[in-house]
Amino acid sequence: MTTRSTRIPGVGTLRLPFRRSDLLLALVAFVQIGLGVETFLAHLISGSVKPGESIPIIFGPVAGVFLLIAGAIRVRRGTNTLSSLIVIVVAAASVVVGVVGSAFHWARIQPAVPGIGAQWDWLVFAPPVTGPLSFAGVGLLAIIAVLEDTRPESGRLTLPGIITFNTPLAQTRQFLWLIAFGLYAATLSAFLDHGRTDFENPWVWTPVVLGVFGAVATTLMALYARHSPSDWFFFFVTMLVMIGVGVLGLGLHLNADLPESGEAVVVERLIRGAPVMAPMLFAIMGAFGLITMVGAETDEARIPDAPAE
Repeated sequence: MTTRSTRIPGVGTLRLPFRRSDLLLALVAFVQIGLGVETFLAHLISGSVKPGESIPIIFGPVAGVFLLIAGAIRVRRGTNTLSSLIVIVVAAASVVVGVVGSAFHWARIQPAVPGIGAQWDWLVFAPPVTGPLSFAGVGLLAIIAVLEDTRPESGRLTLPGIITFNTPLAQTRQFLWLIAFGLYAATLSAFLDHGRTDFENPWVWTPVVLGVFGAVATTLMALYARHSPSDWFFFFVTMLVMIGVGVLGLGLHLNADLPESGEAVVVERLIRGAPVMAPMLFAIMGAFGLITMVGAETDEARIPDAPAE
């Protein structure tokens, strides 16, 4: 497998064997598998998994496998219509699963007594409305990733062998908007999850505060069409912070669910306690952000000229 020199704006140049789109699709595949596992654990809280609840549990791993197959075809044979169609079909189905799942969760929040509006306890303890939207988010990201950036940063995209069309935003900015929305969703989810503890521990505000920071920073990157290397370096550091928030949250949730020293591991605590995998949404968004930087364009005109000697 040949490697190519790829510029990471604001960071340097790396030799990578894969293109940005291939890296994004590979990450989406593993995220789909992880979402299936996370959904399985979340639905076990009720004691058993209902037939309708099994759909995302089965879909996640199956979608991940198909995306890995499509990725392998792209790597071995180059971009082609077959691999593109596989990704489009799987990604579109992922969007449907996410939207329908979110609608079902939202229906569970609605009050049983007509005329009474939603209350805080219902929002906090009901199934997470934003949870299923993770399927929709990664599905949209896969759809954008499979499109070829025909004319970089122009918004002209091509679905190989099928259609070429213009979009109002450059592909990189489309990725940035999806990452920003993902961080907003992760922050809202963390806020609602930690609301169950009445925020007694001030440290539970950490993912909320840093999540808002990361989401706003990414939004600013998405709003502007041109970015200097220093802009990208700031974004690079921000995404590393998001990954750190996710990994730290994973460790803290796991520590909260594990028994005291000397006691046996209780699976029930892992299911009904702090959601172990939930904080990793921050890390996933951070990883997507880092991959988005691969080969991204910079506006060198914004860099001050060096003083004449």
